[in-house]
Amino acid sequence: MNLEDNSPRRPPLEPVLPLINVVFLLLIFFMVAGQLAPRPTVDVTAPNSAEAATEEDPGQLMLILDKQGVLFHDGEPVAETSLATLIAEHQAKREKEAADKAAQSDSEESPAASAADEDGQGTTLPLVRLLADAGVPLSVLRENLGKLRDLGVEEVRLVTQSENTP
Repeated sequence: MNLEDNSPRRPPLEPVLPLINVVFLLLIFFMVAGQLAPRPTVDVTAPNSAEAATEEDPGQLMLILDKQGVLFHDGEPVAETSLATLIAEHQAKREKEAADKAAQSDSEESPAASAADEDGQGTTLPLVRLLADAGVPLSVLRENLGKLRDLGVEEVRLVTQSENTP
């Protein structure tokens, strides 16, 4: 009766090392490539909210309102006179994208489904996301919301940060 095991043994951690390497590489990849939304270039602090909706279209027009009441788009100040042009250009771009998408889906769908789409929503309403600094006085915010309403913006979504996220 031979109680000794003379077979060579592998170290117990050897099969786990390739798994650790793969997980580490995935971690680095997602840290580098995982930017979800561009950060605003203007120094603003978003107001806190108890609950944040996470489903937003990054293609929507994003305006930033700083503490002094100046509106920014893509890091550049927007004059009141050019705000209407900016909204109109963005709206035209969104409508063109929607028309291209509808034309593409019409070629793939049946005629009955495309007729139902034509009776539905024909054009999209102007929608603006507004990141207003937490220190902006309410009177300044109201004034800017009034400007947007006068320019035909149907909906303004205020961008906030959730208290649960850093």
